[in-house]
Parts: sequence; structure tokens; C-alpha cells
Amino acid sequence: MIFRSDISALNEDIIVEQLLRSHDPDGRWLDSEMLLQEVETILSFVLQNDVSRPVVTENCITNVQVFDSKETLPYAISRISVQMLCPCMGENEIQSRTMALFDLLKEYRWDAKAVLVLGVLAATFGGLLLPVHLAFCDPVAASIATLNQLPIERTKLRPWLESLRLLVKAMVDVTKCIIKFERLPIKQVQLDNNIVGKTLSNVYLATYRVVKSALACLQQIPHFKQTQQATETRKAARELSMDTRRAVGELSSLGYQLLSLHTRLNKQVEDCSTQIEEEINQKLRNINTETHQDNQDVLHLLFSLQDDLPLQQYSRQIAITELKEKVILLLLSQPPVEPLFFLLQQLYDHPSNTNTEQNYEIIWIPIPSSQKWTDEEKEIFDFYSNSLPWISVRQPWLLSSTIVNFFKREWHYGDDEAMVVVMDTNGEFVNMNAMDMVLIWGVQAYPFSVTREDELWEEHGWSMQLLLDGIHPAFETWVKQGREICIFGSENLDWVDEFVSLARKIQNLGFQLELVYLSNERTKAMEESSILFSPTVQQLFWLRLESIERSKVKRIGSSKRPDLVFEEVTKLLDFDYGAHKGWGIIGKGSEAVTVDGEKLTERMRKIVQWGEYAKGLGFTEAIEIAAEKPCELSHTVVVPFQEALTVRVVTCEKCKRPMKKFVAYQ
Repeated sequence: MIFRSDISALNEDIIVEQLLRSHDPDGRWLDSEMLLQEVETILSFVLQNDVSRPVVTENCITNVQVFDSKETLPYAISRISVQMLCPCMGENEIQSRTMALFDLLKEYRWDAKAVLVLGVLAATFGGLLLPVHLAFCDPVAASIATLNQLPIERTKLRPWLESLRLLVKAMVDVTKCIIKFERLPIKQVQLDNNIVGKTLSNVYLATYRVVKSALACLQQIPHFKQTQQATETRKAARELSMDTRRAVGELSSLGYQLLSLHTRLNKQVEDCSTQIEEEINQKLRNINTETHQDNQDVLHLLFSLQDDLPLQQYSRQIAITELKEKVILLLLSQPPVEPLFFLLQQLYDHPSNTNTEQNYEIIWIPIPSSQKWTDEEKEIFDFYSNSLPWISVRQPWLLSSTIVNFFKREWHYGDDEAMVVVMDTNGEFVNMNAMDMVLIWGVQAYPFSVTREDELWEEHGWSMQLLLDGIHPAFETWVKQGREICIFGSENLDWVDEFVSLARKIQNLGFQLELVYLSNERTKAMEESSILFSPTVQQLFWLRLESIERSKVKRIGSSKRPDLVFEEVTKLLDFDYGAHKGWGIIGKGSEAVTVDGEKLTERMRKIVQWGEYAKGLGFTEAIEIAAEKPCELSHTVVVPFQEALTVRVVTCEKCKRPMKKFVAYQ
């Protein structure tokens, strides 16, 4: 049976009008590109002559994503196949069936309509031809082919398979053009209406041709079943031969018509893509100078070029409209490393986080090490995007190359680094790299602007809070209890053992002192003490020091005004462990004093010698007193007995050292 597929004699405007009347998308989204890859893999395998080497597919049909749809992908394909596999008698009926399929697919976008129909084609021919291909090595497959009235000898199907393969390739190529056009950000730019109108019209007609051609292919299934039956007489064989030539001619005609359409449509889509890229580039160049009412235009420009649902949080799809009136932190990086985990801890898990966390969101934009994403990079992205609380670009490998190049060229993003670009609620970029301020202050840095960073440095000086807040898990508790803290570090394990031993004796005197040791090794003295040794705390501590140094360098610039924080941080980062045994930082939450390691242990020995006479002093106070020279002459201070009972320690007015207590009788 011949199905006329050339619509040149028909009024294309009428067909387009009918197609548009049946087109009523409801927002559902199908990953048509991934599904088409699977369809192409299936059809290329079952339609080839040599199947001794199976085709390896990178994807899996179960990984094809469908969002906001009331039906699953297998159910949709099954529902469509019911209509497509019904016999059609003549051109009029196949035309009517084609339009009925568009009514059935009205909720889907144009690319999804074409791909779903090709999915039916792949499922049907895959199920029919796979047993034929496997029959030569699998008796069970041979039996299935025989029961389905299919020829086991593939040579009988070769002419038909060749023409069908040509048609399938043409349908796939045309569908790729439709997908590419559907992903163009037409709404984000202003193109020539005439060019867009002609391209849209051809997209509608191309979808129509793909659906109608797929339907025509399925109508030939009874024909190649007859190949097995009509071999008994010469007359039947001659009739079969004529039917085969007719079927092959029909498929070839459909294929050449689609090839011609593909050439025309592909050029139109490329022209639209070129114009869009030029306009997008111009918009990106003006992105920092234009005034916006909110952040929506900028977010759509950056992320919605190829997708209406470009973002996700865990497995939930995020629409850009959900981010309106929020400060956006754009995190550009390769797959996560330690600083990024700390960043999340600072912004999501920090104890001091309040309702301000509802007013901002992190959007992770992973940038691969090369132009093409590897399978390993995709797996790493899937793991982290589904495990961490940030929002991420849903399929970053689909991110426009124009946008990625913009990040590298205009924002100076470099490989093997991470940066956080901050956009306020009005779509203005207020900080081109807030990574350091977030690593230092976490949620306190909200709204993460350069101005806020300046304010924070005006408010904060060299203190334990600057060094440990958000890093050490017990810091908040220590601050509430008013305990003093001593951070110390050294590569000299003998010195560390001595320091820990002295610190334990001082603690036994009643000093409320907590120790934080920063080194790569745990010493014997630490094994016997309660000092918390955490490699994570150590890494985060040095990471914060580096962030403080970078932040200060940006602010100090060429200024020669001394900066205590910068000087102290530089000393620690450049500390010469060969020339010095170690270092220590002592203080409470809002205070901190840096002391050379040898001087620190020398003073701690003196405190131990004072024994119970040092009770009542704070550790920092005792260290400072121990640094002073003692009085050359002894002297006595008389304190009434009742007063002496309430005063735990009496210090010398001159050297501030604790004085020995004696009871005198008069």
C-alpha cells in the first residue's frame, strides 16, 4: 500500500493551523536529547546487517528525565503505540491518524512529540528485529522470530532494512534540528520576526513529517512478515518481490524528502543560533551596567538559554521565579573540594544562622576541566548535586558555551579555582568574589557585598572568634562558659610534649583552659590528655588564615598604615619552624594574643612554680604577668583576714605577680 507523503500539493498553512490548534503544552518537560540518543542507538543496532558486535550505549532509558508530567515515559510510549500500530487503509486514513497523534501529544513540546513517536518506532522494531538478529546464535531467539512470522535469514530483509535505515537517519537528523531550535533562548532576545516565523513554520512541518513518516514505517510491518510466508510458489515470490520494491521505494522517497527538509531547516536553525549568540554576547557585555527591576532577567540570561527548568536542589526542579527577591551567590568551580564544603558549613550549618538564610541561595555552576564533560565528571556532579543543600545547574553540560566563555573572559574564572560572584535582589553584581568573606564570617557576611566586607573588618579585630568561630565545634560552648583558649602549633614533637605537660599541670591548678593543637601528628602527651586533635579543624584553620590574608591584601592595597590582623596572619603563614620551636595564641572569644612558643613555655613554667598562689588569675593574665620582671626587693601587703578569705589571689602592685599568703597574729 502506498502512502503519499509529499505535502507540496497541500496547503501548508492549513496543516500548520491544524497543528497549532492541537498544540496545548502544559509545562511538562522531557529530556528529548537523551531519549533520542537511546532511540538512535536501538534503531541503528536492529537495522544494521552485522550485529556480531553489540553497540555500547552510555545512557540508560531509565535515566531519561520527565518533569511535571502526569504520565511516565513508558506509559506515554505505550499509549502512543496503540494509535500508531493500528492499520491504516490509504493516504486519507494515515493523514487522519497523523493528526490524531498530534491531539494525543498536545501537552508536549514539539521536540518531545517527534522523539516520543520515534520512541514507539524503536520499541516496535527493536522488539521485532532483535530476535531476527540473534537467531543465528540463540535458538530461543530463532523460535521467537518464527512465531512472529519473521524471516530468520536477514538477507531477505536487506533491501528493506537499507531503505528503512536511510529513512530513520533522516528522521533522527531532522529531530535533532527540532531539539536544537526548541532549546534556543528565543524569549531572551529580539530576532527578526520574518526569520523566526519561517523557522517556526518549518519546525511545525518537520515535526509533522517525522510523525507521519514514523507512522508509515509501522504500517509496513505486515509486509516484511509476508517475507516468511510467501516463499512457496513462484507467483507468490514474484508478488512479494514487487511488494518489496514498492515498499523500498516508498521508504526511500520518504527518506530523501526528509533529507531535503533537514538541509533547509538546519540552515535556518543555524542562522537563528548565530543571531542569538551575537545578541546574547552583547547582553552579557552590558550585564554589569544595565539597571534591572529584580534578578530575574539576569538569571534567565545566564541559565535559561536552553532549558525552562535549569536548576535543581537535590532531586527537586527549581524554577528561576523561585529565586526572586533573594541574594544569589554564584559558585563557580570544578567538582567540590574542601573549601566548598566549608563554605556550605558556614552558610547552612553554622549555629549562628538565623532567618537570614532564607534570603539567599547558592547556585553551583560546575565548570569542567575541558570543553567536553567526561563520564566521571558527570557522575561526580550527580553525586554532589543530590547530596548537598545548594542549588545547582541541572545539566551543566548543556550550559551555553557563550555563558561559560563569558565567565572565563569577563569574570576571570580560571581552572582549578573556585569563586563566588554575588548578585543582589536587583540583579546587580555587588561582589565579584565573596569566597574569602564567606569562609571568614559565614552568614554574618550577608548580603555578601564589598561594602559589607569593609564593615566587617571595621567591626572585627584579631580575636579567637575570628580564628575559630565556625571551625571548632566546641568554640560556641567555650565562649558561653567564659573559658580561655590556647591554640598552638609546632613541628617539634618534644616541645609539643613539654607544652601539653605544662598545660595539664596549669589546668590542675584550676585554670579554665582549652587547648587546640594544630599539627599533622598526635604526640604521646596528647594521647594521655583530652586535647581535641582534628585534621579537619587544622585544614579549615589554615584555610581561614589564607582567606584573611587575601581579604586584607585587597583592602590594604598600597596603604602603609599598619594592620594588626594582617601582620599576625602573615607571621603564622610564614612561620619558620626551623628557627623556632612553635607558636601559641591565647585569649577568649573577642581577644587574642600571639606568643612565641619558647617564651610561652618559659612563662608556663613560672605559673606552675607559683602553684596555688596563681589561683584566681586568668591564663592570659598569668602569661602576661610572667613576662614582667619580678620586684628586686620583697615587700609586704597587709590584708584584713575577712577580706583575704574572699580574695583568691593578691598581686604585687609593681610587677603584678601573685604574692605568697601568710597569716600574721598581733
